[in-house]
Formats: sequence, structure tokens, C-alpha cells
Amino acid sequence: MKAISKLKCIRTSLSRFYTSTPNDSSSKALNPSALIDDFTRFCYQRDLPRAIKAMDAMQIHCLHADSITYSELIKCCLARGAVREGKLVHNHVFSKRYEPKTFLINILINMYVKFNLLEDAKTLFDKMPERTVVSWTTMIWAYCNAKMNDKVFKFFILMLRKGVRPNMYTYSSILRSCVIKVGLDSDVFVRSALIDVYAKRDLVVWNSIIGGLAQNSDGDEALNLFKRMKRVGFVADQATLTSVLRAHTRLALLELGTQVHVHVLKYDQDLILNNALLDMYCKCGSLEDAKSVFDRMVERDVISWSTMIQGLEPNYITILGVLFSCSHAGLV
Repeated sequence: MKAISKLKCIRTSLSRFYTSTPNDSSSKALNPSALIDDFTRFCYQRDLPRAIKAMDAMQIHCLHADSITYSELIKCCLARGAVREGKLVHNHVFSKRYEPKTFLINILINMYVKFNLLEDAKTLFDKMPERTVVSWTTMIWAYCNAKMNDKVFKFFILMLRKGVRPNMYTYSSILRSCVIKVGLDSDVFVRSALIDVYAKRDLVVWNSIIGGLAQNSDGDEALNLFKRMKRVGFVADQATLTSVLRAHTRLALLELGTQVHVHVLKYDQDLILNNALLDMYCKCGSLEDAKSVFDRMVERDVISWSTMIQGLEPNYITILGVLFSCSHAGLV
């Protein structure tokens, strides 16, 4: 009798909370799994109003869907800027003794971060029984983006103490966005400590620091770190070499740039790397070397052509020749 009563309540809830589609039958409305199926369909269809109403009916009857379905609903809330609905989803997935998976909690934290509700994100983070590298990195990125640098370093240290290994996104947030861009790159002690402790473990960290210094016009320090990186046994990849070439370009160090060219040869057809090499030769005034690189490039893009144009003398013969070449290549 209790089961029949519960099924009748579900049918009443369905009619109250959302309008059934033509394909829905009365027998389907009586089935608890049908309510979850409808909820799932509404989530994947990004029908936010009907999904929320179906979720309300599920809430009354202690029903829950799977984490993937809730993640789709949260995406819908983010796409529509639906803060209120997002909070309703949060309340629902923690209701009736339901224990959401870490994967879903991370998505909820990310939702609050993107809604710029950092306190809500922090509250949820603090309640997590288990935190992954994604959990920590999401919060670090959030504080970094908000320029709350004290909290960034506090969370990073706590993360390490908990034995969670940072990933490339963690390092990127800390070293590029927080250490370099806000001026802590001038603190030699801080930077050296970070390099000694973490960079020796991962090429990504070296690339993050060298790239950040090169972008922020600290070419000398970028080159010093490049030499240090080679001394401790790391082999430069495309990202490293692109940053090093950028540093040479800013300092107009043609001779050293030519030495880096030797390392570039193993990545001969890398477009980004070739463009950086081209830019270095042009800005260092070695147009013959620039033209040699340009002629060998199997693939060229707008940056390749623009770099050569800027490096050449802008007389009318040059301009006509460049326009003809661009036209022939289908770029104009």
C-alpha cells in the first residue's frame, strides 16, 4: 500500500512540476525511473526550466540521477548565467544522504568560481571528504585570477603538504599568473626556491618560468634559466625554444639566437617555432637568414608573411612583390 501511495504522489508531482510531453504515458508517469529518465532527457536537451522542475519532483521522492547528468545540468546553468538554479542543483545533490562523487563536487566548485562566488566555492571545497589535484587547482586558479596572491600561495603550500602533486595547470597558474605577472619575479629568493624545489621535477615548470620571463621583457633572466635548465639535464622542447628565441629577439642577440637555431632543426616543420625563429632574425637585422628560414618553411601563416613584411624595407618594389606572393598563396 505504501508503494502504491508513493507512486500516486509521484504522478501528482509530475503534473504539478512540469507538463508531460505527448510521448509520455500515464504508466510512465507512475514509474520512478521514468521521472529520472525525463530529468536526464531535459538536462541533455538543455531545457533548464523543465529539468529544474523534474529535479524538484525527484527531491520530494528522494530520487537522484547520475553525476554525468548533473554535470550537464550545471553546464546549462553556466551557459545561461543561472546562479539560482545552480545553487538548487548544489542543494539537491547533497540532499537525502546522497553522497556526490568527487568529480561532481569539482564541477560545482568550478561553477561557483565561474559565477565569481569564491566564498561559496571555498565553503564547498572545505567540506570535501577527498580533494584531487583538480579541486586544488580550481581554487588556486580562482584566487590567482582574482589577484588574491596570498591565498594562492597558501593553497599551494597546503596542497603540497597534503601530498597532492601539482599538474601543469597548477604550475601555470602559480608561476605565470602569480609569480611573474604580478611582479614577484623580482624576488630572486622566491623564484630560486620555486625552481629548486619544483622545476627539477618537470619540464613544464621550466617552460612556464622561462616563457613568463621572456614575455615580460626579462630576456637576460630567461636565458640564464635556459642555461641552468640544460645543466641539470633537461632537453629543450618546442615551447622552451620558442620562449628562448623570444628572449633573444628582445635583446637583439643574433649570435646566441643562431646557436638556438641548431636546436630548432630537429623540429624543422613546427610552424610556431619557425615563426619565432623568423621573427628573431628579422628583428636582429639578419634578413638573409630570415629569408632562408622563410623559404624552407613547408607551412606559412599570416604571422609568417607579416613578419617578413615588417623585416623588409618598405619600398614600392618590395610591397608589390609581397602582394603578388600573398595573392599567389591565396592570402589576399
